[in-house]
Amino acid sequence: MNNPFNRIKAMSRNIVGLACVLMVAVGQLQAAGQQKIFPPNSRFLQVAGHDAYLAMPEGAKEGEKTPWLWYCPSDFKLPGKLEQWMMKHCLDNGIAVAGVDLKGDLGTPAGRKIQTAFYNELTGNHGLTTKVCLLARSYGATQMYNWAAEHPESIACLTGIYPVCNLASYPGLKSAAGKYRMPEGQFVRELKNHNPIDRLAPLAKAKVPIYHNTGDVDKLVPGKDNTFLLAERYKALGGDITVTVFEGQGHNYWTGFFEDKKMAEFIVRHAKKASLPRVLFFGDSISGGYSKPLVKLMEGKAEMVRLGAVATYRINNEAWWHSSGRAKALDFGSAKACIADLERFEEHLSSNKYDVIHFNFGLNDIFRGRNGAWHNPVDQYAKDLETIVRLLKKNGARVIWSNITPIPANCPHNPEGDELIYNAAAERVMKAHDIPINDLHSVVKSWDGYENFMQGNDVHCGGAYTKLAEQIAEEITAQLAQPRE
Repeated sequence: MNNPFNRIKAMSRNIVGLACVLMVAVGQLQAAGQQKIFPPNSRFLQVAGHDAYLAMPEGAKEGEKTPWLWYCPSDFKLPGKLEQWMMKHCLDNGIAVAGVDLKGDLGTPAGRKIQTAFYNELTGNHGLTTKVCLLARSYGATQMYNWAAEHPESIACLTGIYPVCNLASYPGLKSAAGKYRMPEGQFVRELKNHNPIDRLAPLAKAKVPIYHNTGDVDKLVPGKDNTFLLAERYKALGGDITVTVFEGQGHNYWTGFFEDKKMAEFIVRHAKKASLPRVLFFGDSISGGYSKPLVKLMEGKAEMVRLGAVATYRINNEAWWHSSGRAKALDFGSAKACIADLERFEEHLSSNKYDVIHFNFGLNDIFRGRNGAWHNPVDQYAKDLETIVRLLKKNGARVIWSNITPIPANCPHNPEGDELIYNAAAERVMKAHDIPINDLHSVVKSWDGYENFMQGNDVHCGGAYTKLAEQIAEEITAQLAQPRE
């Protein structure tokens, strides 16, 4: 027994035995339907009792948000070989790839809860961006669309490979009702609450871009009842959707569906956009003037979101300073008008997180009507700013206030010098909240055309808009460079 050759033989038998055990274990997993092919560098986790995977791109930096692609479905034998081209393309472009095994779910409420837990885990604990690109194959689109419809603010884009968009078409009402654990009659009555083609309005409102590809001879998931019907409805809602139809192809394993270069470019473009910091800016018509040059200057540096003088919020009961007497779209051009619809503005800010918020208004608050009184007296203006600032700070963004630009000598309803009174009131509010003040008043005064402008009767300093945009871009960039607390 002390023969060294015998000991070596025994060790060899043990190693071979261990290898056999491992091979059996792998074989058992494959026999159970687990022959998935995961993207390179995948790590595995459990979320709400379900298997999930996450593949990070090489070079992902600690502390920086990584854009990501969420693949649906990730159950049975998926993802498989066909998915690898797209997944590798994403990883090579700095985009993470992830998925969660929902065990064949068709977008049920129970499945959506697991998806929410998965999203919260990856964005909260693994450094991924709050906006995600989703890619669905076939029935995975029921998972994708039903979750996206309830979280439109979290979607960078939606993409689908011959996607199931209509449960009445596939798998049919009876089968779908079984998945939803409802009697068929009840499911039919509640179908609009669960059918992707009926849940598009929130996505269109959030301006979520969509890309589908499909075959023109797909008999299992016909385009006319799925992609084409969805596209028709989405466009009617004002949504942006692109559809590529491959001739002579059905619901099959043709690689062209999975190696669609236009789809890949679409995903990369929107994923990278989602990784940019988000900046909200709003204000009066002066902000409308500097809007275009500002967006141009911030291109590739930040996603610029503007709520302009006319936004999509509605004042229900009063037109405020508008003389027609009819309710109009909310005018973000005055503190008074912003306060008028503060509840819906708060809804927007609670569902849309920003890194920086830049705002300015006051000229319309100063406006003197026929009786010579200010539209919004200066004391009330200060109180309104206080309310607005408190709301903006709840968003977690860095806030920048821009003061009111000069008023020319001959404006009929905005006396020269009134802006100094309002700027002084605003300064007290901003200093109390440690909010930096972007001195646009001084920018206009240093403009070459200032003297001629001051002889006029129009507060819109058109020739200075580029200078204003440059100043604002500089301030926003400086705030973005500050480390987060």
